[in-house]
Amino acid sequence: MSTNAPPDTDTAESALRPILGDGLAGGEAEFAVDGLTPRYVATPSSVDELTAALAAANEAGVAVIPWGGGCHMALGNVPSRYDVALRTTKLDGVIEYEAADLTVTVEAGMTFEQLGAILAEHGQFLPIDAPGQATIGGALAAAAGGPSQHAYGLARDWLLGCRIAQADGVLVRGGGRVVKNVAGYDLPRLIVGSLGTLGVIVEATFKLTPLPATEETLLAVHPSLGATADAILAADERGLALTAAALIDAPAAAELNTGIDIDPGAGIAAYRIAGGAAAVERTRKDLAALSVDSATLLLDGDRTASFWRRLNETLGGVELKASLPPAAVRGFVATLADGDAGAGMPLIAYPTVGVVRVALADAETDEMASIVERLRANAIAAGGSLVVTRAPVELKRRIDVWGEVDALALMRNLKQQFDPESTLNPGRFVGGI
Repeated sequence: MSTNAPPDTDTAESALRPILGDGLAGGEAEFAVDGLTPRYVATPSSVDELTAALAAANEAGVAVIPWGGGCHMALGNVPSRYDVALRTTKLDGVIEYEAADLTVTVEAGMTFEQLGAILAEHGQFLPIDAPGQATIGGALAAAAGGPSQHAYGLARDWLLGCRIAQADGVLVRGGGRVVKNVAGYDLPRLIVGSLGTLGVIVEATFKLTPLPATEETLLAVHPSLGATADAILAADERGLALTAAALIDAPAAAELNTGIDIDPGAGIAAYRIAGGAAAVERTRKDLAALSVDSATLLLDGDRTASFWRRLNETLGGVELKASLPPAAVRGFVATLADGDAGAGMPLIAYPTVGVVRVALADAETDEMASIVERLRANAIAAGGSLVVTRAPVELKRRIDVWGEVDALALMRNLKQQFDPESTLNPGRFVGGI
């Protein structure tokens, strides 16, 4: 009989050892989440082992946190229970790759670095911003994204289908392996961003796109963050060959070692230019015209990839992410620059997609909580939302990192249907789901 009571060590081991054998090891600090270290680390070597282990854990009342590359584990509220870290890293195979059709199906434990290398051999790539060591399943569960959304949209837009293991071990498939198959598309859209609370992604099918023939990055300095945002939005209106655009403040520019110095209060507009040689040259000229009074720096193709990869990494400290209407980014950034919340701390924004990321200055927990709530209120007033993507446990216990969610009742119902025993990631998602 299933139970939500915390299992004792013998119950947990007796449930999982017969299935995993040496694939079950003692818990390690490396797999701690918000200060909680699991009793065990489970590393199944196949989908069958993973589903059997999940079913056994669910039956024994063992709380499981799926673990891929560990790149997004700072996201979420403090777990209410944590007994087993379920690693997916051995599920890293290519199931089907149809280069001619621009589709690929892979196991969810494959990393973006591994997949990128395979696709590059055929002149293709998957335009989802995620750390190289992030697994496919982990990035989808966390709804990873970044500046490339400017041209390519959200991660879910590239996911054609997926297979997930529910908490009871039942495998469910949604979507398909070809672009024209849209039947069952609800599951892929539902699972992206659910933080592993509805099931463990074990397989994903993506559509792909060709690598650009030419790529480079232009950095342009502007006298203020507002002027930087205006320049980026103006460039967007021209329909140029841009795949990403970012606003970078002085502290962030220093950390990124951009090679271009700016004064406090100034900003850098970063443009990722990609396409055919003629389109890239025309875009470079148009951007230069927009930046005629600005210092500029051009990064070639090799440095471009490195720059945008570093740009999307963690800023450090307590990090917030505001999602806003693009037109509201300028005002929100100005609020940060004028107030004490973000002054002197790294700030990166993607104005054309409505995202602002900022790392807050170190402060007492009470003060930090007050700052978060004030900035969250500003984001909501602007028609957006704000999530705390990284924070110490003390702050997480004071606030809900996700904020209020309008569809919370619906999400609770989904959790009840997919995981009635709250086996997967208990307490970490919105509303403590």
